[in-house]
Amino acid sequence: MIHKKNKIPSILGKEIEFEIRDIAFGGAGVGRVSDRKYSTNPSVECAPTNDPSSSNSACSSSSPLPSSVSHLPSTTAAALPPTSHLPPLTSILSGGRIVSSDIACFTKGVIDGETVKARVRRHKARLMEADLVEVLVASPHRVEPPCPYFLRCGGCSYQHITYSHQLEIKEKQLREALRRIGGIQEPLVKTIIPSPEPFHYRNRITVHVNGGAPGFFVERGHKVIEIDHCLIASEEVNKGLKNLKSKRPPDGDYLIGEKQHYGGFRQVNNAVASILLEEVGRCAGSGELLVDAYCGAGFFAHALRESFTKVIGIERSRGSIIMAREQAHPHEEFLEGGVEELLAEGLAGGSPSQTVLILDPPSEGISDLIVATILSSPPAKIVYISCNPATLARDIKRLSECYQLEESTPLDMFPQTAEIESVSLLKLS
Repeated sequence: MIHKKNKIPSILGKEIEFEIRDIAFGGAGVGRVSDRKYSTNPSVECAPTNDPSSSNSACSSSSPLPSSVSHLPSTTAAALPPTSHLPPLTSILSGGRIVSSDIACFTKGVIDGETVKARVRRHKARLMEADLVEVLVASPHRVEPPCPYFLRCGGCSYQHITYSHQLEIKEKQLREALRRIGGIQEPLVKTIIPSPEPFHYRNRITVHVNGGAPGFFVERGHKVIEIDHCLIASEEVNKGLKNLKSKRPPDGDYLIGEKQHYGGFRQVNNAVASILLEEVGRCAGSGELLVDAYCGAGFFAHALRESFTKVIGIERSRGSIIMAREQAHPHEEFLEGGVEELLAEGLAGGSPSQTVLILDPPSEGISDLIVATILSSPPAKIVYISCNPATLARDIKRLSECYQLEESTPLDMFPQTAEIESVSLLKLS
């Protein structure tokens, strides 16, 4: 027997009203649409529920969801049934988006606890994106964004939120990632360490020139918004921006940064980088061997070398390795190549019980091969520096065969954005 599928009514362009319950990775407010009843009226109002996962919120009519995110995750879930209602948003995802119940809805520029009206811009299976139209009930944490480019440029996600609440959001997101993805029921997440400077902290920015005017890309797409001043960049960087603009440079990408004594990758927030170093040193302690994977120009290796008999750094970048070697002490060795290929050699340089491994991978985390290498010759401690709570939690779970998470400390390296930096200490079980 062939069953005719019900045609799903289009809600693109429709406006909906809902309550923001939380913020998601990426900074957007996220709500979820229940799949039980579905209205195609131009606007819908949803009453809040005590249970964030409940799909029984009382809704009347139909309304658009929170503003869109830079990308919509792929899904294999079935499309919306012909009838469904819209429960309140349940949480803020990393990146500043917000979520509700059965169908995830994403919007920018909102805060958990708010009631908003938004217009549906994209609807794909069990995911929606919507653009904020109006804040109907504002959060007490809402402030006027000081930047005239906010939500047009793709740089900042949280300028409309008080700094204290930004910190609360990030600390909660790290804890939830460790619990839900990492499978740790009660992760010890310490109080987030704030940035001494919520604005004017960046020691470098990349601007794009299109038609002679430097600026940033819009949030979605590659259109360039001309800017005169960046509120999260330092005064020295803004002077460089002004100087570049006066020269009317040819089209292209330009890195504007403060002067530094050595090259290679460095953290963008000088003050928080110093705090990060203190946290890494506290977690690493001392021992026979320190292996610094993804060592760059040796930021951690050089700073901690007095606490270890031997230090081995691993880095793929030729330029960074050259600079690390220029400043190396006799008991430091820097290996040029990928961590996948060289980690086993590095860990073989000392007794596992007296070895500390520093992992500072890119946002995608560590590979299966690296996990296998660690588990085959497990060092006594791992200090994991992460800029992505989701991949951090995934990797901790994969290492849980031998390791237990002792603590995780979030640091606000990137105020006004949805980025979350953290230092986690893992010890042999």
